[in-house]
Amino acid sequence: MYNILIFGTGSTADVIEEVLKYDNVNILAYVDNDISKWNKFRKGKKIISPSSISDFDYDYIVIASQYNETIYSQLLNMNISSNRIFQFYKYYILLNDSFEKRLNGFIANINSVKGLLTGISYAETGVIPGLLSKNIYKFSLASQDIFYDYKIVEYILNNYNNNKIRYVIIGLSYYSFQYDLSLSAMRYKVSLYYNILKESHNCNYMYLYYQNQFDENKLIAERLINRDKKIDFKWNSKKLSDLNLEDRIELGKRQANIDCNKNYPETVKENIKIFRNYLELLRVYEVKPIVVVFPASKYYTKYFSKKIEEEFYSIIDKFKNEYEFQYLDYFRSNLFKDEDFRDVSHLNKKGAEKFTKILDKDINW
Repeated sequence: MYNILIFGTGSTADVIEEVLKYDNVNILAYVDNDISKWNKFRKGKKIISPSSISDFDYDYIVIASQYNETIYSQLLNMNISSNRIFQFYKYYILLNDSFEKRLNGFIANINSVKGLLTGISYAETGVIPGLLSKNIYKFSLASQDIFYDYKIVEYILNNYNNNKIRYVIIGLSYYSFQYDLSLSAMRYKVSLYYNILKESHNCNYMYLYYQNQFDENKLIAERLINRDKKIDFKWNSKKLSDLNLEDRIELGKRQANIDCNKNYPETVKENIKIFRNYLELLRVYEVKPIVVVFPASKYYTKYFSKKIEEEFYSIIDKFKNEYEFQYLDYFRSNLFKDEDFRDVSHLNKKGAEKFTKILDKDINW
């Protein structure tokens, strides 16, 4: 029997609980950095502070958070051995290798593809390509930044150009120019791209480092995770409207503060150069850029940083003077209801269907 502590009490903890080998695993308690949760209970187990970890005789700490790198570093700084830490997201991301799967799917359908879609998670969850008038292949992934948007399209156009790709939908957020995946808490996802693109950007950790960690996590997973059960985040079926109003307001404020807690002028400068290279690339290949900002709920937009929003407008306006591209902004659109979102800033499947149909009508194909 393996005794574990689960670090995190959000949706990732829900997923992990579904796939644990309960005949081999015993959850001792949950750990969270949120002081408001301490000494409360989750499914009969106490939620403790990180400082209380030493009170427990555990075999492994399971990180149940997308902010894996931050928590992993926190635990290492507490002198907890790395071989006692199970990094669930690193295991899941490399196990699924979503970028390679996307690329293989594109290659298999290359003769029919008319365009590409890049972007962060809002683009990944917010567009259903099959509902678009043109055959657009989705290369948007959660946490993906402008750098990898550009490098993916560059790789495809330079290596698989069949002169049939005429459109690229570039999904952006108002904070896109402030964001660098390779320097973020999600930087472990750089390993998804490194094997094919050979690009790690500003990340000091190479693919081999992450591969070694994947091998370590795989060994722990064999002890803790039931591989017969599908790992399902159930994002498509979630509805923001299922939460009470107070929780929606609090989550919107919290998520907006997390996303807007950015002040990286050097990153902005670099991303401007990258975006210019991106648009230049499309110009050379005579591909039409369509820049799209995705809808978010009113609970999120209300607390979004005006400074970052204005900075984004300023950058986009300058690019409009240099390049021809269609710009579509739905950030504060009133066309969407709470039931269309899975959380405060991402559309669910129903919302994605609605948005894709709207987008298809608005694009000047």
